[in-house]
Amino acid sequence: MHPANSIRLVWMMTLTGVLWSASAVSADLLNLYRAAASDNPSLKVRSLTTERLQAEARVAESRLHPQVSLQSSYSQNDYRAGGTDLTYNGQRTVLMVRQPLVDIASVRRRDSARVAIDQAEHEAQQVRGELFAQLADQYLVLLESGDELQRLQAEKEAATRNVDRLRAMRAREMARVNDLAEAIAWTQQLAIQEIDALNKESAARVWLKEIAGIDPGVLPVMSRQSFPGVSESEQYWVSNALASHPGLSARRHGVESSRQSVAAASADHFPQLVAFYQRNETNQDIDNSPRPRFSVDSVGLELRIPLYEGGRTSAAERVAQRQLDIANQQLEGIARQVEREVRLAFTSAVANRARIDASDAQVDALVQTVKAQERGYELGVVTVVLVLDARRRLLRARTDQSRARYNYLRDLIALRIRAGVLTEADVAEFNRWFGSQPS
Repeated sequence: MHPANSIRLVWMMTLTGVLWSASAVSADLLNLYRAAASDNPSLKVRSLTTERLQAEARVAESRLHPQVSLQSSYSQNDYRAGGTDLTYNGQRTVLMVRQPLVDIASVRRRDSARVAIDQAEHEAQQVRGELFAQLADQYLVLLESGDELQRLQAEKEAATRNVDRLRAMRAREMARVNDLAEAIAWTQQLAIQEIDALNKESAARVWLKEIAGIDPGVLPVMSRQSFPGVSESEQYWVSNALASHPGLSARRHGVESSRQSVAAASADHFPQLVAFYQRNETNQDIDNSPRPRFSVDSVGLELRIPLYEGGRTSAAERVAQRQLDIANQQLEGIARQVEREVRLAFTSAVANRARIDASDAQVDALVQTVKAQERGYELGVVTVVLVLDARRRLLRARTDQSRARYNYLRDLIALRIRAGVLTEADVAEFNRWFGSQPS
Protein backbone atom coordinates (compact mmCIF):
# COMPACT_ATOMS: atom_id res chain seq x y z
CA MET A 1 0.00 0.00 0.00
CA HIS A 2 1.27 3.49 -0.85
CA PRO A 3 2.30 5.46 2.26
CA ALA A 4 -0.20 8.24 1.55
CA ASN A 5 -3.03 5.72 1.15
CA SER A 6 -2.17 3.93 4.39
CA ILE A 7 -2.15 7.21 6.31
CA ARG A 8 -5.52 8.19 4.85
CA LEU A 9 -6.95 4.78 5.83
CA VAL A 10 -5.76 5.17 9.41
CA TRP A 11 -7.26 8.63 9.72
CA MET A 12 -10.56 7.44 8.23
CA MET A 13 -10.74 4.59 10.77
CA THR A 14 -9.81 6.99 13.56
CA LEU A 15 -12.48 9.47 12.51
CA THR A 16 -15.08 6.69 12.33
CA GLY A 17 -14.21 5.57 15.86
CA VAL A 18 -14.41 9.13 17.18
CA LEU A 19 -17.80 9.73 15.55
CA TRP A 20 -19.13 6.40 16.86
CA SER A 21 -17.91 7.16 20.37
CA ALA A 22 -19.33 10.67 20.29
CA SER A 23 -22.77 9.38 19.25
CA ALA A 24 -22.88 6.69 21.93
CA VAL A 25 -23.73 7.14 25.58
CA SER A 26 -20.62 6.99 27.75
CA ALA A 27 -20.58 4.05 30.15
CA ASP A 28 -18.09 2.86 32.71
CA LEU A 29 -17.51 -0.68 33.94
CA LEU A 30 -20.20 -0.48 36.62
CA ASN A 31 -22.85 0.86 34.24
CA LEU A 32 -22.06 -1.81 31.66
CA TYR A 33 -22.26 -4.49 34.37
CA ARG A 34 -25.68 -3.24 35.47
CA ALA A 35 -26.90 -3.09 31.89
CA ALA A 36 -25.75 -6.65 31.22
CA ALA A 37 -27.24 -7.92 34.49
CA SER A 38 -30.65 -6.46 33.66
CA ASP A 39 -30.90 -7.07 29.92
CA ASN A 40 -28.62 -9.90 28.82
CA PRO A 41 -30.50 -12.75 27.05
CA SER A 42 -28.37 -15.45 28.72
CA LEU A 43 -29.40 -14.24 32.18
CA LYS A 44 -33.02 -13.94 31.11
CA VAL A 45 -32.92 -17.54 29.87
CA ARG A 46 -31.59 -18.64 33.27
CA SER A 47 -34.33 -16.70 35.05
CA LEU A 48 -36.98 -18.29 32.85
CA THR A 49 -35.43 -21.72 33.45
CA THR A 50 -35.75 -21.20 37.20
CA GLU A 51 -39.40 -20.21 36.77
CA ARG A 52 -40.01 -23.33 34.69
CA LEU A 53 -38.45 -25.53 37.36
CA GLN A 54 -40.59 -23.85 40.00
CA ALA A 55 -43.65 -24.74 37.95
CA GLU A 56 -42.40 -28.33 37.59
CA ALA A 57 -41.92 -28.50 41.37
CA ARG A 58 -45.54 -27.45 41.83
CA VAL A 59 -46.57 -30.21 39.42
CA ALA A 60 -44.62 -32.76 41.48
CA GLU A 61 -46.08 -31.44 44.73
CA SER A 62 -49.63 -31.53 43.39
CA ARG A 63 -49.63 -35.32 43.61
CA LEU A 64 -49.56 -34.99 47.42
CA HIS A 65 -52.59 -32.68 47.55
CA PRO A 66 -56.28 -33.65 47.40
CA GLN A 67 -57.50 -34.75 43.98
CA VAL A 68 -61.13 -33.88 43.23
CA SER A 69 -62.96 -35.03 40.12
CA LEU A 70 -66.56 -34.85 38.95
CA GLN A 71 -67.85 -37.16 36.25
CA SER A 72 -71.33 -36.85 34.80
CA SER A 73 -72.93 -38.80 31.97
CA TYR A 74 -76.28 -38.58 30.18
CA SER A 75 -77.74 -41.32 27.97
CA GLN A 76 -80.96 -42.24 26.15
CA ASN A 77 -81.94 -45.88 26.75
CA ASP A 78 -84.47 -48.33 25.28
CA TYR A 79 -85.33 -50.92 27.94
CA ARG A 80 -87.17 -54.14 27.00
CA ALA A 81 -87.79 -56.98 29.48
CA GLY A 82 -90.78 -59.39 29.99
CA GLY A 83 -93.08 -57.43 27.75
CA THR A 84 -91.92 -54.12 29.13
CA ASP A 85 -90.86 -51.60 26.54
CA LEU A 86 -89.48 -48.43 28.09
CA THR A 87 -87.54 -45.51 26.72
CA TYR A 88 -85.94 -43.32 29.36
CA ASN A 89 -83.12 -40.82 29.92
CA GLY A 90 -80.31 -42.12 32.10
CA GLN A 91 -78.09 -39.91 34.20
CA ARG A 92 -75.10 -40.76 36.36
CA THR A 93 -72.92 -38.36 38.43
CA VAL A 94 -69.83 -39.42 40.35
CA LEU A 95 -67.94 -37.11 42.72
CA MET A 96 -64.52 -38.43 43.77
CA VAL A 97 -62.18 -36.92 46.37
CA ARG A 98 -58.80 -38.60 46.96
CA GLN A 99 -56.11 -37.64 49.47
CA PRO A 100 -52.75 -39.49 49.43
CA LEU A 101 -51.74 -40.49 52.94
CA VAL A 102 -48.60 -42.50 52.18
CA ASP A 103 -46.84 -41.79 48.87
CA ILE A 104 -43.11 -41.82 49.48
CA ALA A 105 -42.22 -41.76 45.77
CA SER A 106 -44.13 -38.52 45.19
CA VAL A 107 -42.51 -36.94 48.26
CA ARG A 108 -39.06 -37.78 46.91
CA ARG A 109 -39.92 -36.43 43.46
CA ARG A 110 -41.15 -33.21 45.05
CA ASP A 111 -37.91 -32.89 47.04
CA SER A 112 -35.86 -33.55 43.92
CA ALA A 113 -37.73 -30.83 42.04
CA ARG A 114 -37.12 -28.35 44.86
CA VAL A 115 -33.40 -29.07 44.87
CA ALA A 116 -33.35 -28.60 41.08
CA ILE A 117 -34.60 -25.04 41.65
CA ASP A 118 -31.63 -24.32 43.94
CA GLN A 119 -29.34 -25.82 41.31
CA ALA A 120 -30.78 -23.53 38.63
CA GLU A 121 -30.35 -20.47 40.85
CA HIS A 122 -26.66 -21.25 41.41
CA GLU A 123 -26.21 -21.91 37.69
CA ALA A 124 -27.67 -18.45 37.07
CA GLN A 125 -25.07 -17.00 39.46
CA GLN A 126 -22.36 -18.84 37.55
CA VAL A 127 -23.60 -17.46 34.23
CA ARG A 128 -23.67 -13.97 35.76
CA GLY A 129 -20.04 -14.34 36.84
CA GLU A 130 -18.95 -15.69 33.47
CA LEU A 131 -20.83 -12.88 31.76
CA PHE A 132 -19.03 -10.26 33.84
CA ALA A 133 -15.70 -11.96 33.12
CA GLN A 134 -16.38 -11.64 29.39
CA LEU A 135 -17.56 -8.06 29.80
CA ALA A 136 -14.54 -7.08 31.90
CA ASP A 137 -12.14 -8.74 29.46
CA GLN A 138 -13.56 -6.89 26.45
CA TYR A 139 -13.74 -3.67 28.46
CA LEU A 140 -10.04 -3.98 29.25
CA VAL A 141 -9.25 -4.93 25.64
CA LEU A 142 -10.99 -1.74 24.55
CA LEU A 143 -9.09 0.39 27.07
CA GLU A 144 -5.79 -1.31 26.26
CA SER A 145 -6.37 -0.73 22.54
CA GLY A 146 -7.08 2.94 23.24
CA ASP A 147 -3.85 3.26 25.21
CA GLU A 148 -1.97 1.55 22.40
CA LEU A 149 -3.47 3.91 19.84
CA GLN A 150 -2.37 6.93 21.86
CA ARG A 151 1.17 5.58 22.12
CA LEU A 152 1.32 4.73 18.42
CA GLN A 153 -0.09 8.06 17.31
CA ALA A 154 2.37 9.98 19.49
CA GLU A 155 5.25 7.85 18.21
CA LYS A 156 4.07 8.23 14.62
CA GLU A 157 3.95 12.02 14.94
CA ALA A 158 7.53 12.01 16.24
CA ALA A 159 8.57 9.58 13.47
CA THR A 160 6.93 11.76 10.80
CA ARG A 161 8.78 14.84 12.07
CA ASN A 162 12.01 12.85 11.97
CA VAL A 163 11.33 11.80 8.36
CA ASP A 164 10.70 15.42 7.37
CA ARG A 165 13.92 16.47 9.07
CA LEU A 166 15.90 13.71 7.34
CA ARG A 167 14.39 14.64 3.96
CA ALA A 168 15.55 18.22 4.45
CA MET A 169 18.99 17.03 5.54
CA ARG A 170 19.19 14.64 2.61
CA ALA A 171 18.40 17.48 0.22
CA ARG A 172 21.51 19.22 1.58
CA GLU A 173 23.43 15.90 1.51
CA MET A 174 23.69 15.95 5.29
CA ALA A 175 21.94 12.57 5.80
CA ARG A 176 22.43 9.15 4.25
CA VAL A 177 19.86 7.47 2.04
CA ASN A 178 19.76 4.44 4.37
CA ASP A 179 18.92 6.66 7.34
CA LEU A 180 15.95 8.18 5.49
CA ALA A 181 14.76 4.74 4.31
CA GLU A 182 14.93 3.33 7.86
CA ALA A 183 12.93 6.28 9.22
CA ILE A 184 10.28 5.90 6.51
CA ALA A 185 10.03 2.15 7.15
CA TRP A 186 9.55 2.79 10.88
CA THR A 187 6.74 5.23 10.12
CA GLN A 188 4.96 2.66 7.95
CA GLN A 189 5.39 -0.02 10.59
CA LEU A 190 3.70 2.30 13.09
CA ALA A 191 0.84 2.88 10.65
CA ILE A 192 0.29 -0.88 10.31
CA GLN A 193 0.28 -1.33 14.09
CA GLU A 194 -2.22 1.52 14.36
CA ILE A 195 -4.56 -0.20 11.91
CA ASP A 196 -4.37 -3.41 13.96
CA ALA A 197 -5.07 -1.52 17.18
CA LEU A 198 -8.08 0.22 15.63
CA ASN A 199 -9.43 -3.11 14.44
CA LYS A 200 -8.99 -4.61 17.91
CA GLU A 201 -10.74 -1.61 19.46
CA SER A 202 -13.69 -1.87 17.06
CA ALA A 203 -14.07 -5.60 17.73
CA ALA A 204 -14.09 -5.00 21.50
CA ARG A 205 -16.84 -2.39 21.08
CA VAL A 206 -18.95 -4.89 19.14
CA TRP A 207 -18.45 -7.51 21.87
CA LEU A 208 -19.34 -5.06 24.63
CA LYS A 209 -22.52 -3.99 22.85
CA GLU A 210 -23.57 -7.64 22.48
CA ILE A 211 -22.93 -8.42 26.17
CA ALA A 212 -24.32 -5.23 27.74
CA GLY A 213 -26.90 -4.32 25.11
CA ILE A 214 -25.67 -0.70 24.93
CA ASP A 215 -22.89 1.15 23.12
CA PRO A 216 -19.96 1.67 25.50
CA GLY A 217 -19.24 5.18 24.19
CA VAL A 218 -16.17 7.07 25.38
CA LEU A 219 -14.64 5.08 28.20
CA PRO A 220 -12.48 6.31 31.09
CA VAL A 221 -8.80 5.50 31.10
CA MET A 222 -6.67 3.54 33.53
CA SER A 223 -5.84 6.24 36.07
CA ARG A 224 -4.31 4.09 38.79
CA GLN A 225 -0.54 4.31 39.06
CA SER A 226 0.06 2.30 42.24
CA PHE A 227 -1.19 -1.25 42.42
CA PRO A 228 -1.80 -3.31 45.57
CA GLY A 229 -0.40 -6.77 45.95
CA VAL A 230 -2.53 -9.89 45.76
CA SER A 231 -4.51 -10.13 48.98
CA GLU A 232 -4.51 -13.33 51.06
CA SER A 233 -2.77 -16.59 50.19
CA GLU A 234 -3.26 -19.00 47.32
CA GLN A 235 -4.87 -21.56 49.66
CA TYR A 236 -7.29 -18.90 50.91
CA TRP A 237 -8.64 -18.35 47.39
CA VAL A 238 -8.75 -22.08 46.67
CA SER A 239 -10.68 -22.78 49.88
CA ASN A 240 -13.16 -19.99 49.14
CA ALA A 241 -13.66 -21.23 45.61
CA LEU A 242 -14.28 -24.82 46.68
CA ALA A 243 -16.78 -23.59 49.26
CA SER A 244 -18.58 -20.83 47.34
CA HIS A 245 -18.05 -21.19 43.59
CA PRO A 246 -21.58 -21.06 42.09
CA GLY A 247 -20.75 -23.76 39.54
CA LEU A 248 -19.68 -26.12 42.32
CA SER A 249 -22.74 -25.23 44.38
CA ALA A 250 -24.92 -25.96 41.37
CA ARG A 251 -23.27 -29.37 40.91
CA ARG A 252 -23.71 -30.19 44.59
CA HIS A 253 -27.42 -29.46 44.27
CA GLY A 254 -27.41 -31.56 41.11
CA VAL A 255 -25.97 -34.48 43.08
CA GLU A 256 -28.63 -34.03 45.77
CA SER A 257 -31.38 -33.84 43.16
CA SER A 258 -30.11 -37.07 41.60
CA ARG A 259 -29.96 -38.70 45.03
CA GLN A 260 -33.61 -37.77 45.62
CA SER A 261 -34.46 -39.21 42.20
CA VAL A 262 -32.84 -42.51 43.20
CA ALA A 263 -34.87 -42.49 46.41
CA ALA A 264 -38.04 -41.74 44.41
CA ALA A 265 -37.38 -44.59 42.00
CA SER A 266 -36.75 -46.97 44.92
CA ALA A 267 -39.93 -45.77 46.65
CA ASP A 268 -42.00 -47.02 43.72
CA HIS A 269 -41.54 -50.46 45.36
CA PHE A 270 -43.37 -49.21 48.48
CA PRO A 271 -47.14 -49.41 49.11
CA GLN A 272 -49.31 -46.32 48.61
CA LEU A 273 -52.23 -45.47 50.87
CA VAL A 274 -55.02 -43.13 49.79
CA ALA A 275 -58.11 -41.93 51.62
CA PHE A 276 -61.13 -41.33 49.43
CA TYR A 277 -64.69 -40.08 49.46
CA GLN A 278 -67.07 -40.96 46.63
CA ARG A 279 -70.68 -39.96 45.96
CA ASN A 280 -72.72 -41.58 43.18
CA GLU A 281 -76.07 -40.27 42.00
CA THR A 282 -77.91 -42.12 39.23
CA ASN A 283 -81.25 -43.46 38.02
CA GLN A 284 -79.90 -46.69 36.51
CA ASP A 285 -77.93 -49.77 37.39
CA ILE A 286 -74.46 -50.55 36.17
CA ASP A 287 -76.03 -52.34 33.17
CA ASN A 288 -78.18 -49.26 32.44
CA SER A 289 -81.37 -50.88 33.76
CA PRO A 290 -83.79 -48.21 35.01
CA ARG A 291 -84.08 -47.62 38.73
CA PRO A 292 -85.54 -44.92 40.89
CA ARG A 293 -82.97 -42.20 41.44
CA PHE A 294 -80.66 -43.06 44.31
CA SER A 295 -77.33 -41.93 45.74
CA VAL A 296 -74.48 -43.75 47.46
CA ASP A 297 -71.82 -42.10 49.65
CA SER A 298 -68.60 -44.02 50.27
CA VAL A 299 -65.64 -43.24 52.51
CA GLY A 300 -62.67 -45.56 52.63
CA LEU A 301 -58.97 -46.31 52.32
CA GLU A 302 -57.26 -47.64 49.23
CA LEU A 303 -54.02 -49.57 49.59
CA ARG A 304 -51.88 -50.18 46.53
CA ILE A 305 -49.05 -52.71 46.83
CA PRO A 306 -46.76 -52.98 43.77
CA LEU A 307 -45.97 -56.62 43.00
CA TYR A 308 -44.59 -56.79 39.50
CA GLU A 309 -44.52 -54.34 36.60
CA GLY A 310 -42.29 -56.15 34.15
CA GLY A 311 -39.09 -54.84 35.76
CA ARG A 312 -39.98 -51.19 35.09
CA THR A 313 -39.37 -50.02 38.66
CA SER A 314 -35.99 -51.76 38.98
CA ALA A 315 -34.89 -50.41 35.59
CA ALA A 316 -35.94 -46.87 36.55
CA GLU A 317 -33.96 -47.24 39.78
CA ARG A 318 -30.83 -48.25 37.84
CA VAL A 319 -31.27 -45.28 35.49
CA ALA A 320 -31.51 -42.91 38.46
CA GLN A 321 -28.47 -44.51 40.12
CA ARG A 322 -26.34 -44.09 36.99
CA GLN A 323 -27.44 -40.45 36.78
CA LEU A 324 -26.32 -40.01 40.39
CA ASP A 325 -22.94 -41.54 39.52
CA ILE A 326 -22.63 -39.15 36.57
CA ALA A 327 -23.52 -36.17 38.78
CA ASN A 328 -20.85 -37.17 41.32
CA GLN A 329 -18.19 -37.42 38.61
CA GLN A 330 -19.26 -34.06 37.18
CA LEU A 331 -18.95 -32.54 40.63
CA GLU A 332 -15.43 -33.94 41.02
CA GLY A 333 -14.47 -32.69 37.55
CA ILE A 334 -15.77 -29.18 38.23
CA ALA A 335 -14.00 -29.10 41.61
CA ARG A 336 -10.67 -29.96 39.99
CA GLN A 337 -11.26 -27.42 37.21
CA VAL A 338 -12.13 -24.63 39.66
CA GLU A 339 -9.07 -25.37 41.80
CA ARG A 340 -6.85 -25.31 38.70
CA GLU A 341 -8.32 -22.03 37.48
CA VAL A 342 -7.94 -20.38 40.89
CA ARG A 343 -4.34 -21.49 41.30
CA LEU A 344 -3.47 -20.33 37.77
CA ALA A 345 -5.21 -16.99 38.32
CA PHE A 346 -3.38 -16.49 41.60
CA THR A 347 -0.01 -17.38 40.07
CA SER A 348 -0.70 -15.12 37.10
CA ALA A 349 -1.73 -12.27 39.40
CA VAL A 350 1.49 -12.54 41.41
CA ALA A 351 3.54 -12.66 38.19
CA ASN A 352 1.75 -9.71 36.61
CA ARG A 353 2.14 -7.68 39.79
CA ALA A 354 5.88 -8.29 39.56
CA ARG A 355 5.80 -7.46 35.84
CA ILE A 356 4.26 -4.07 36.65
CA ASP A 357 7.30 -3.10 38.77
CA ALA A 358 9.76 -4.56 36.26
CA SER A 359 8.13 -2.88 33.27
CA ASP A 360 7.98 0.46 35.11
CA ALA A 361 11.72 0.27 35.73
CA GLN A 362 12.35 -0.84 32.14
CA VAL A 363 10.38 2.09 30.73
CA ASP A 364 12.28 4.58 32.93
CA ALA A 365 15.61 3.14 31.78
CA LEU A 366 14.67 3.10 28.09
CA VAL A 367 13.45 6.69 28.24
CA GLN A 368 17.00 7.65 29.26
CA THR A 369 18.44 5.38 26.57
CA VAL A 370 16.36 7.04 23.85
CA LYS A 371 17.45 10.48 25.01
CA ALA A 372 21.09 9.41 24.97
CA GLN A 373 20.82 7.83 21.51
CA GLU A 374 19.09 10.88 20.06
CA ARG A 375 21.78 13.12 21.56
CA GLY A 376 24.44 10.84 20.12
CA TYR A 377 22.84 11.02 16.69
CA GLU A 378 22.86 14.81 16.83
CA LEU A 379 26.58 14.66 17.62
CA GLY A 380 27.17 12.20 14.78
CA VAL A 381 28.42 9.31 16.90
CA VAL A 382 25.26 7.17 16.66
CA THR A 383 23.41 6.01 13.55
CA VAL A 384 19.70 6.49 13.02
CA VAL A 385 19.30 2.72 13.12
CA LEU A 386 20.39 2.68 16.77
CA VAL A 387 18.04 5.56 17.55
CA LEU A 388 15.08 3.77 15.94
CA ASP A 389 15.97 0.53 17.70
CA ALA A 390 15.92 2.33 21.04
CA ARG A 391 12.55 3.89 20.25
CA ARG A 392 11.17 0.46 19.21
CA ARG A 393 12.30 -1.04 22.50
CA LEU A 394 10.75 1.84 24.43
CA LEU A 395 7.45 1.45 22.60
CA ARG A 396 7.47 -2.31 23.23
CA ALA A 397 8.30 -1.75 26.91
CA ARG A 398 5.40 0.68 27.30
CA THR A 399 3.12 -1.88 25.65
CA ASP A 400 4.35 -4.53 28.10
CA GLN A 401 3.80 -2.10 30.97
CA SER A 402 0.21 -1.47 29.91
CA ARG A 403 -0.46 -5.17 29.32
CA ALA A 404 0.87 -6.10 32.77
CA ARG A 405 -1.48 -3.59 34.42
CA TYR A 406 -4.56 -4.74 32.55
CA ASN A 407 -3.73 -8.42 32.96
CA TYR A 408 -3.26 -7.89 36.69
CA LEU A 409 -6.76 -6.47 36.93
CA ARG A 410 -8.07 -9.41 34.88
CA ASP A 411 -6.45 -11.81 37.34
CA LEU A 412 -7.95 -10.06 40.37
CA ILE A 413 -11.40 -10.17 38.77
CA ALA A 414 -10.91 -13.85 37.90
CA LEU A 415 -10.01 -14.65 41.51
CA ARG A 416 -13.18 -12.96 42.80
CA ILE A 417 -15.36 -14.73 40.24
CA ARG A 418 -13.79 -18.15 40.81
CA ALA A 419 -14.13 -17.74 44.57
CA GLY A 420 -17.80 -16.95 44.15
CA VAL A 421 -17.53 -13.71 46.11
CA LEU A 422 -17.93 -11.13 43.31
CA THR A 423 -20.57 -8.53 44.18
CA GLU A 424 -21.66 -5.24 42.68
CA ALA A 425 -19.59 -3.54 45.37
CA ASP A 426 -16.52 -5.36 44.01
CA VAL A 427 -17.36 -4.16 40.50
CA ALA A 428 -17.64 -0.60 41.86
CA GLU A 429 -14.24 -1.04 43.54
CA PHE A 430 -12.61 -2.14 40.28
CA ASN A 431 -14.39 0.70 38.49
CA ARG A 432 -12.50 3.19 40.65
CA TRP A 433 -9.27 2.10 38.95
CA PHE A 434 -10.37 4.20 35.99
CA GLY A 435 -10.62 7.99 35.73
CA SER A 436 -12.07 10.48 33.31
CA GLN A 437 -11.21 10.43 29.64
CA PRO A 438 -8.48 13.00 29.06
CA SER A 439 -9.41 15.93 26.85
